[in-house]
Amino acid sequence: MKDARELLSSGTGPKAMSFDGSPGGPSTQEIVAALAYVHHGLGRELMEALWWPESGARRREQLRQEVIGLVAPEFTRQMHALADARTSFGIAKACIGWTGGQTTDKQRRELRRTEQALDDARAAAWPNNTMEQLGVLATAVMDEMAGRCECPGCGGKKVVTDPDVAGVVKCPRCAGSGYDPFSGRRRAAAIGADCSAYSRFWRPVYEWMLASFSAAEARAVVQFNKALTQAA
Repeated sequence: MKDARELLSSGTGPKAMSFDGSPGGPSTQEIVAALAYVHHGLGRELMEALWWPESGARRREQLRQEVIGLVAPEFTRQMHALADARTSFGIAKACIGWTGGQTTDKQRRELRRTEQALDDARAAAWPNNTMEQLGVLATAVMDEMAGRCECPGCGGKKVVTDPDVAGVVKCPRCAGSGYDPFSGRRRAAAIGADCSAYSRFWRPVYEWMLASFSAAEARAVVQFNKALTQAA
């Protein structure tokens, strides 16, 4: 049986609403019925948007809400973590100021600890305008998902044999995704940023979204394939 993505793009796409597959293959009705068994959520919305554009166009609002529902909580968590770290550092500095110049070793250690925690929180936080740029980021990530190719390093298997450990390890070229990743330059151009800005500010959020989108879409494909197999 064809891959779920191929079935959707060739069988129910905007140019052909009837499925004209090989003998024994699923019909259009079976394909549409199988979609009913795919859980509603980001994965299904991505699967339809990527591989069934006609349906994806009708469900654009659902996709937008699912993307916001994924990204907003993580962005909020980071902002809260940064605010908490900034508050803790401020308290540590205030405590030293109250001692009248008699700073203790414990206070100095606490100041160093909270300062490091603040630096870490700043480094981990996404750009302040992440939510404003969410549409651009999501579009670029989805374009990469639609246009990516099988990783030449592992042949799409996600792992390679490592003679040093006498076993298999995650493919270093694709980081275990099975796909050849787009270059930083190509990603930067897709979101309208220069390479340095992408590497410094946008790479973490882009890669997080790509990994999250890919995992959600892959789960939806598994459910879709399972439903088709059971129907057959």
